[in-house]
Amino acid sequence: MGLRAQAATDLGTILGDTDGFGWPITVTDPAGTSAALTGFSADIGVIIDVETGVAVAGRRASVALAIAALTAGGLGVPKGTSDGATKPWVVAFNDIAGTSHTFKVCEAHPDTTIGIVTCRLEAYVTT
Repeated sequence: MGLRAQAATDLGTILGDTDGFGWPITVTDPAGTSAALTGFSADIGVIIDVETGVAVAGRRASVALAIAALTAGGLGVPKGTSDGATKPWVVAFNDIAGTSHTFKVCEAHPDTTIGIVTCRLEAYVTT
């Protein structure tokens, strides 16, 4: 096995490790197909303005998922939507206190070199 293939295997192990930083995440595509996956999640309420160095209130949420796990779950690679007319990819996960949060994917950044997609999320209310 080459180094790149080994990195892809390691990625799946690291993202799926529920004894480590892996976290249960539900992903739903625009057609309504859902899969319960494990990956990395982040939901941060304060960010630093890079120009001033000042803390600014602003929610920044994201997930990182193995593309192989998405495929195994019957999904493709998420795509971001910026308009309200297109049905979005939806991601849901609980915070550390067990409160569920639902987001839409606004940006997706796949890295097919080792098989990971990182998605920037926005709060989303399902209708």
